[in-house]
Amino acid sequence: MTRSTRPLTKGWQVRPCLGDTWRWLAGPGRPEDEPGWLPARVPGSVLDDAHRAGLVADPFVADRSLAAEWVPQRTWLYRLPLTDVQLAAGERALLRFDGVDHDATVLLDGEKVAGHSGMFVPFEVDVTRWLADGDRHLLAVAVHPAPANEPQVGRTDRVAVHKARMDYGWDFCPRMPHQGIWRPVTLRVVGPLALGEVSVATELDDQLTTGRVTVSPERAGGAPRQLADGRLTVELLDPAGALVATHETQVSGTGAGWPTTVSLTVPDPELWTVNGLGPQPRYTVRTTLTGADGARLDRRGVTTGFRRVRMVANPGAPAGAAPYTLEVNGRRVYAKGWNWVPPDARYGVPRPEKLAHLLHLAADAGVNLLRVWGGGLLESEEFYRRCDELGLLVWQEFSLSSSGIDSVPSQHPEYLDRLEREANAIVPALRHHPSLALWGPGNELHHTASATPLDESTSPAIATLAAVVRQRDPGRVWLPGSPAGRAFLNRLDLIEDDPDAQHDVHGPWEHQGLGAQQRLYDAGTCLLHSEFGVEGMANRRAWNAVVPADRQWPTGRDNPLMEHLGAWWNNTPLVLAAFGGRPADPDTVRRASRQLQHDGLRYAVEANLRRAPRSSGTLPWQFDEPFPNAWCTSAVDHLGEPKSAYYAVRRAYRDAHVCARFATQAWAGRARFEAELWSWERDGATPGSTVSARVLALDGTVVAEVVHPAGRPAAGPASTVPAAPAGRISFPLAALGDEPLFLLDLALLDADGRPLATARWTHSATADLAPLLDVAPADVTAEPTGDAVRLTHAGGPAALGLWLADDRPADAAGWAVLGDNLIDLLPGESVRVPLEWRAAPEAGRCLRLEGWNVRARRLA
Repeated sequence: MTRSTRPLTKGWQVRPCLGDTWRWLAGPGRPEDEPGWLPARVPGSVLDDAHRAGLVADPFVADRSLAAEWVPQRTWLYRLPLTDVQLAAGERALLRFDGVDHDATVLLDGEKVAGHSGMFVPFEVDVTRWLADGDRHLLAVAVHPAPANEPQVGRTDRVAVHKARMDYGWDFCPRMPHQGIWRPVTLRVVGPLALGEVSVATELDDQLTTGRVTVSPERAGGAPRQLADGRLTVELLDPAGALVATHETQVSGTGAGWPTTVSLTVPDPELWTVNGLGPQPRYTVRTTLTGADGARLDRRGVTTGFRRVRMVANPGAPAGAAPYTLEVNGRRVYAKGWNWVPPDARYGVPRPEKLAHLLHLAADAGVNLLRVWGGGLLESEEFYRRCDELGLLVWQEFSLSSSGIDSVPSQHPEYLDRLEREANAIVPALRHHPSLALWGPGNELHHTASATPLDESTSPAIATLAAVVRQRDPGRVWLPGSPAGRAFLNRLDLIEDDPDAQHDVHGPWEHQGLGAQQRLYDAGTCLLHSEFGVEGMANRRAWNAVVPADRQWPTGRDNPLMEHLGAWWNNTPLVLAAFGGRPADPDTVRRASRQLQHDGLRYAVEANLRRAPRSSGTLPWQFDEPFPNAWCTSAVDHLGEPKSAYYAVRRAYRDAHVCARFATQAWAGRARFEAELWSWERDGATPGSTVSARVLALDGTVVAEVVHPAGRPAAGPASTVPAAPAGRISFPLAALGDEPLFLLDLALLDADGRPLATARWTHSATADLAPLLDVAPADVTAEPTGDAVRLTHAGGPAALGLWLADDRPADAAGWAVLGDNLIDLLPGESVRVPLEWRAAPEAGRCLRLEGWNVRARRLA
């Protein structure tokens, strides 16, 4: 069998080099204690290595990343001694790099053995000639300066490399171009015959009763040292590990008999499905190579699953619109999505616990589709594996993205050839994942003048990628872009001018203001809303970690530091305007911003859901963030702590939900409060279910109340969000007397009056939300237990905007995961908030409780 597979993860060193200095330093005979070498992590990132060695200050604090911009301008030379490699007669040594970012030269004892370009494409080098003597040898890898690329505002037609652009300077990430050996390196000692890549694809027949697995095994590169016969066996094991299908082929060292593909048929496979709709059973494809004597030479295992994902037409779609409704195993599924970006700008450093945490947060929120945004990465194998486990479909884009000046990809033949070569390596390596649902070329590629989205007919780059996907992964959905037309933007004037042009659209990414937010989203007509958001200030712990105490005020862009920490999303003027200009310290601005981001994104998402099934998906921007901004559109901050927007969407994505359509949250100048009530349950309204709506004063007094039968969706194709109106509630605002604030309290109840879903909105009878700053204090007790916090209203008016947060130092391990947050409690109410300390040591655990009218305090 493969005699050894050695992960090359320990003992690496790295150093920066100017010019061709790396050529001198890569040769043999260099002393092991030579000055200038720094400890390196492989896989990793050179910026991370430079920071850990003290060469640069922490680039994730204040504006210190500016002082590290020299790092990607250097060649960084890695070195590792290779010892104890013993090769028997006929054996080979194969050095494999799963990913180097971006251009590299590989040397052994100063002699070049390989050159490489392309961060997403693995490569393998036969180093038998160098290692056959069993002596000590020096492996060196020169990672050359980061290639020229375009920041967010630039020209897409100047992009000549297929590399993540986010870290060249984006609205949510300062300039810190990535370099390094960012994926694993292994040394394999193999015999004359060995396996190379093994690509696996599955498909289902139209009746979903027969599955087929197609396996494409490659022979490891490099000429074998001697001829050898063998046998190639492909086996399929079911989720319980039982063998369900097998195929055997005789092969020889010359390659004779080596199959291009092997097909296995599986009757009645267990079907993989999406989060919330069933299980995610996974099969194992085991490919084994044995010698003529029956001894195992090599083996590879690939996990896969059987499911059928298609896009079907949206009910009521305009003529000529593409299909945008997900259909999984024959069932229409509303895409409850989010946009995913790399969790860290130093993305080469493995962060398995953080990745698992973020994906679990998405699954916990009811998400079933993540769009892996085209300004970032083709993600790691670990990412897709965890999505397989959690039932999270992946819309994977290649790394192409728009620019502020020009957004049309280059048509240069060398660039198109690069895209084709890389796609031919990327697609077969990922196609076995059942979570991988859609391919797309990238983000916001469009004609600059008209803002018309590009497609295969108008962009050779898109056509090139589409051709590879259709050849190498024909069973997968291909979308020509995001957005995909006809219009680019979700904007009120465009909707009013041509509502049928709103197919797949983007934007806006900002809260439109009190009342304007409701007007825009209530007017929406799009079939798919694949990117939009609401900006907000960082959580308290993240803010204090990135913004030094003496630079925290003012919070707006008149503070020079705020220009560096998310200037595009710093909406301090809107926050102040929405609260009467009164917030005068960072904590109050944060509380106000948190309320606006929560309510603004909540209303946008619910408005899209209310239009189902004509609306088939909503994907807010953005789920996570790669850099700790002071202001960002992210729903989860860089520390992994959800912001208020996360909980707003999590509630909206529940299987059963109740919500309301209304004109504004600030009602000054209007005689009556009016709201239209909506509800849905995943499998349709429960017989006898009702929607209850109450308008409450802050002391709990009922000002108005109605009960309606739960809405029944109109006839048509079934949807997992069968939204329907359930009636209205209306009352004269004069009935409030002098009370400036009131609550809209909603409940979806079953036939016995048990709540299936509840919701609550804060409204103001004035021109803004400033009365939230003047609410009389409320007394709330908080009792943490091992798996929950019990919040109980003990006195005073309603407690508004209760917020629980991890109160440990920013560098503490793990996370406090709360089942709900930003809670309003009426007098006498009590609520149990689920709590999980995920990957966090018991010592030092503590939470912080705050709200609009409760005393902020720590909960030990």
